[in-house]
Amino acid sequence: FAFARVKGETCLVQVPCSAPQSAFLPIDVNVFKHEFITIFRFSESTTLHPADFQILEPIDDSLLRYEEENDTVFLAKSLMERLRRFT
Repeated sequence: FAFARVKGETCLVQVPCSAPQSAFLPIDVNVFKHEFITIFRFSESTTLHPADFQILEPIDDSLLRYEEENDTVFLAKSLMERLRRFT
């Protein structure tokens, strides 16, 4: 997971570990939108051109809980201040 800018909007994304690291190849990401305080909910899976996508800060797995069965991510409160800096 990472904070990223997707088409100009800051959000939480999940990028596969096997994602290509090229400035020319499209990348598949899962986008999560901020719902409430530290809760993010799955919004969409999309393929993005690198010009439309920028990782702002990778997030350590120990600072989040991903409930895959209901597509919800809970972030540590300490991450929310970092998110505010990007918006």
